[in-house]
Amino acid sequence: MRWLIGILGLVLGLLAGTAIVLFNPLAAGSQQGPVQANLVPDKAFRMDDYRGMDPGLGSLLRGAGRSGEKALAAPALAKLRIGIVVLPAGNGRPAALAVKVSTLSEKNSLWRAQLGTLDYWNIFWPGEGSVFASGYSNYWPLLQDGFLDMLPGTDTVADPVVPLSAPPPAGELAGVNGAAGRYAGFIGEIRESLLMAASGEPGWQLSLKASPPPLGSQ
Repeated sequence: MRWLIGILGLVLGLLAGTAIVLFNPLAAGSQQGPVQANLVPDKAFRMDDYRGMDPGLGSLLRGAGRSGEKALAAPALAKLRIGIVVLPAGNGRPAALAVKVSTLSEKNSLWRAQLGTLDYWNIFWPGEGSVFASGYSNYWPLLQDGFLDMLPGTDTVADPVVPLSAPPPAGELAGVNGAAGRYAGFIGEIRESLLMAASGEPGWQLSLKASPPPLGSQ
């Protein structure tokens, strides 16, 4: 009888611990809200040609995973992912070319509802200029949704757009800084979202806002 009570207590303890982690009150309101829509261009993109850490949740939970042929050779780069991204401009304008580097945050913590990457962008518009941008993508909502989908009797409807951008961990910065050309001196905000595809690989959406400095500061 004692062993039965012990097993029951262990199972209940595991369930309680899992519930506390997955429904962590610290996760409430952790994602950043969207930037004012009429001021922000949204660019949907795919990053098929990346190298380094696999972009799935499994890599984040394991502390990064090497992605077969796409893995970076040096073991020190196991927690890094780099890719070249084309951001369409529309209206007959040339597309922007971007390099995105993501690294697994060393401050990730299940107890703090943090499961993300630090993302660094260098975006260049031909004939116009370039900006640097940095942000923090928290994949915690995807972990919660994945767990809920496994529970019997649940019928959750996946949101086609999952906001990922969240306030960065202490000591990290997020934002947009103009680097060259017409954007030199500009500052702004960055948001990233995951586009959940009904079939095939998901894509991403990038929202950027960059504003010139006030006239008084020039």
